[in-house]
Amino acid sequence: MRIIPPIKSIIYFEAAARLQSFKLAAVELNVTPGAISHQINALEQFVAQKLFVRGSRQVKLTNCGIRYYSRVSVILQEMEEATTDLGVASKRPSIKIAVPPSLLKNWLLPHLLTSPIDNIESNIEFIDTLDYLDFGKCDLDLAIRYGYETWDSLYSVYLFNEQMIPVCHPDYLETNYINLEQEFIDNHTLIYTNNRLVQWDVVMQNLGLIRKSCQRKLIFQNSIQAIEAALQGAGVAYINRTLIQKELATGRLIQPFNIEMPEHKSPAYHLVSTYEHMQDSSTAAVYQAILSFCKPMRLVTSSAVATA
Repeated sequence: MRIIPPIKSIIYFEAAARLQSFKLAAVELNVTPGAISHQINALEQFVAQKLFVRGSRQVKLTNCGIRYYSRVSVILQEMEEATTDLGVASKRPSIKIAVPPSLLKNWLLPHLLTSPIDNIESNIEFIDTLDYLDFGKCDLDLAIRYGYETWDSLYSVYLFNEQMIPVCHPDYLETNYINLEQEFIDNHTLIYTNNRLVQWDVVMQNLGLIRKSCQRKLIFQNSIQAIEAALQGAGVAYINRTLIQKELATGRLIQPFNIEMPEHKSPAYHLVSTYEHMQDSSTAAVYQAILSFCKPMRLVTSSAVATA
């Protein structure tokens, strides 16, 4: 006899583990956070293991949860691919949107949680990637792209510029600094993010500072891990302000000093689609909703320019 847990519990567990949040999993699956919690409780009883450590603000996988997720996520992916290979399409169409991982987790999904998109007749399928996926080759409907390009050949609109700031745990620094100085670089750990176009080395080059070979640093592939390292007090990260608004507002992270970048052009985020995809009413609705999320950010930027 096969020992197979309820498939719904597995689907809810995979989403919560991938997003590290019951609330964000609920947004993706269009259910309540309570439904996510109920299914995961049922799964934990079935496997007789705790899969999550539940905190007041977030949930984390236990060691058993990590092992289980690594296997389950692959199985679900293979099931989906096997079904697709048979030519079986979902009864409800899906809108596929590619979004940089950190922007998806820390900006887009929280907005969808508080301002859900009404009256769309499609599911929303997220692809977390920084790659510039080809609309014609991967059945993509929308993408938020990060970089210096404007994508004028596509149906594209500017969202906002990247605003990079240094951040750290409130207790990390023992000395106050007004600006970034050589003494700071020599005596503190810098947290790098490989997938960001502007990082500490660019800052130091622009400011005429030197990174010595013995300088302490931590390197991560994306901002999600870099933010977590800063929250743990591991060093000072250079992070897009948009991704850490909540942490700054609650005081979990602070900006220890200002960095003025001379004659610096910032990368930007653009919302990109094609004319053909924009003829679909659901795709157009998601497109307009994402634009509406950016309005407060644009107003702040415009006010800052007017003041200057």
